[in-house]
Amino acid sequence: MSNRPRVFRDPIHGLIRIDPGDEFLLDLIDTDEFQRLRRVRQLGVSNMTYPGAEHTRFNHSLGVLHVAQRILEMLERRYGRDSSEGRLISEHGRSVKAAALLHDTGHGAFSHLMERAFPDTAEHEHRSQRMIVGPESSIPQTLKKNGLKAATVADIVGKQFEHRFLQDIVSSSLDADRMDYLLRDAHFTGVRYGIYDLEWLVNALCLGTLKPLTEEGEGLLRLCLDGKRGLHSAEQLLMARQHMSVQVYFHKSTRRWEAHLLCLFREAARLAQEGKLPEATLPTVREYFLRMGAVDDSIFRQVDEPGIIGSMSLWANSSKKPHRLLALLSGAYLNRQKVFKMKELSATAANEAEWRTKLTALGEKLRNSWELDYITFTAYKMPKTGDEPEAKFQTIAANSILMSEGGSNDAAIPVQEVSPIFRTLGGPEQPRFLRLYFLPEFEKHVIKVEKQFIAPASSKLK
Repeated sequence: MSNRPRVFRDPIHGLIRIDPGDEFLLDLIDTDEFQRLRRVRQLGVSNMTYPGAEHTRFNHSLGVLHVAQRILEMLERRYGRDSSEGRLISEHGRSVKAAALLHDTGHGAFSHLMERAFPDTAEHEHRSQRMIVGPESSIPQTLKKNGLKAATVADIVGKQFEHRFLQDIVSSSLDADRMDYLLRDAHFTGVRYGIYDLEWLVNALCLGTLKPLTEEGEGLLRLCLDGKRGLHSAEQLLMARQHMSVQVYFHKSTRRWEAHLLCLFREAARLAQEGKLPEATLPTVREYFLRMGAVDDSIFRQVDEPGIIGSMSLWANSSKKPHRLLALLSGAYLNRQKVFKMKELSATAANEAEWRTKLTALGEKLRNSWELDYITFTAYKMPKTGDEPEAKFQTIAANSILMSEGGSNDAAIPVQEVSPIFRTLGGPEQPRFLRLYFLPEFEKHVIKVEKQFIAPASSKLK
């Protein structure tokens, strides 16, 4: 590599630089595990609702790296290379950059949708850590060749790193991941809900010490906002997350397509376990659904969206009786035919539990014909009223955006103590939506179930 930086053009950040001395990042980008992210969409099936949402986990991960690099550079300039903070950045900065780049390598095809499909696919972070340290992955050898410890990078991704302020850059409520995906998702969906002042927010970051609420225990050096300088841009970030979640991520049409694929994937898994998937299905796809996502890393890295969609093209053309539902759902998805109806229900946990119990009781013959989608969400998590001091401190440490006066020894306080916007949007998760998606042939059963409720929810088929 010459003395000139390597640059990637990016529609969000302009030029993303890989500077001389950071060639290890290029080696990581060239691994099979990272290149696979080119074939995993960032927003799963949101492109069915927002046609521009074709961006991938690959370019998002480059964006996270870029923002993380800017935060590291800003902190190093602010506190100086010879300070204790500067020395920690110098010692661990390359590991932080690697973690920022690799944090999403464990995402399955269709991103967060696949996390809802099977129990073993529920936490992509765990798979990311395995991809970073696993013997079947090329990433550990690539890190070792460049003088980095895979375990350290995995600890940063897994929120187990000893230097908390460096971990915060990659994984916190004020991390480079969130700073990138809100802007990127807003851009590619064509909405403006995700816009906030990234430049000022990065400029207004500093360090501070979060001290326990009791006298026992040492304080934690944390990434913070510098006084109130960054408060408004952080409030923008919070509002962006709130609006993007309600208007984009939880959009009823997008969730309809997610329900569609969830039913399809579970039907594929059922057929695979019964040995009835179409014979020409890709072996890796067959193995993935046979094991409901609980596959070795060597198989996982070969299962991407083109492979599954290719299998769906095959399934759609099967005329065999066992494949009726599989063929229907595959063909309808490929041709964007809305075959699922939707019913809005009263969004309470008790209502969700009762509907699920009654629908499940209808039996196996109706399996994979419906999906009950219960969404709870809060843009910002605060401690619950009445929490014990230790529990309250742990919640603050895990979830809060913090403020300090800028010195690393200055006290870090939760931003909700000074921001009514954070207090309003914070707190425990609240039920937002309860939606039932189902095939038309299931409608008579839905009507039957609804009649069993003493006070049926006021709803309308759509």
